[in-house]
Amino acid sequence: MSCRSIWVALGLIVASSLTGCSKKSSTSGVPPEITGLAAVPASAEVVIVADVARIRDAPLIDRAVDQLLVRDPALATRWQDLQAACKLDVKQFKHVVLAIGPHQGPQPGTGPVLMVATGQLVETDFAACVRAMVGKGGGSLTAKPMSGNKTLYEAKDGNRVMYFAFGRADTVVLGSNEAFVTDALGTGKKALDNRDLATWIGLADQHMPLWAAGRVDPRVRDGLVKVMGGKISAGPQAIIASFDPTSGAKLELDAIMANGSDAKELESYGKTQLGLMGMAAQAKGLGTIVDRVSITADQNLVRFKAGLDPDDVNHLVSVLDGGGGSAQISPPPGAGSSGP
Repeated sequence: MSCRSIWVALGLIVASSLTGCSKKSSTSGVPPEITGLAAVPASAEVVIVADVARIRDAPLIDRAVDQLLVRDPALATRWQDLQAACKLDVKQFKHVVLAIGPHQGPQPGTGPVLMVATGQLVETDFAACVRAMVGKGGGSLTAKPMSGNKTLYEAKDGNRVMYFAFGRADTVVLGSNEAFVTDALGTGKKALDNRDLATWIGLADQHMPLWAAGRVDPRVRDGLVKVMGGKISAGPQAIIASFDPTSGAKLELDAIMANGSDAKELESYGKTQLGLMGMAAQAKGLGTIVDRVSITADQNLVRFKAGLDPDDVNHLVSVLDGGGGSAQISPPPGAGSSGP
């Protein structure tokens, strides 16, 4: 089992908690960043925060995890082996924070990735689980002491490495970049000390069970300028997203533009594309769902919003699964009339 597979499998620990059988609502009322964002280094470009206990039963999340496992049988097998070896309990994980650092490769999104998971975790059990995973591929798990009575673990398989440590008894920090992990465990500047990132985080609806904020890679910004034929001076500086899939699906996506003129141009472009999508969606009976999407510009902010009720979500999932829709779409008034 490669260390890349280990990283994916550990990510699926989070995914498993999203598809648990028992219903459970959030009772703490504490925003998820209290238990995870404080560990994210100030160098992070993007943060994604999830209240796992609130979204693990959401139909869209459930379907996404199922599709991931269906499309990758090898990953599904490794995940089953992981569950058997580690005796995982889907109720263990409460909050998860993902952070992406500055890009390091030729493509956007290639920066180091950090995961901070909080819940009912036991360091010795977690380390034993990882040791069993790497052992199957001939790898090894070593540990070395850190300041503050912490232990940094290195899971190695060939030339692939993953690092993890417990920041406190209920919080594990994982990543493939040692410096990013140790920065998270240290006392240096954190995400909210990054002025830009703190501003973007402040614009997110942190009462939503899933939200994200972060800088847009310059290559992506430049790409949008080309796509829009130079009608904007620059693409969005940052993107803020908030998502609630607990009852239907409520989504808000905000793009921070360089100025109000660019925001208006993006609003106009977005509405044109939405109209084209609406016509294409009619063929699948999804026209009413596209109608629930709105695009507005407010100064330099462009806001995309969508609100689907549970019936909309069921219909969308049915169409995506090839069922052609979960219910008959009602015809417009008078469409079936035979006349006088």
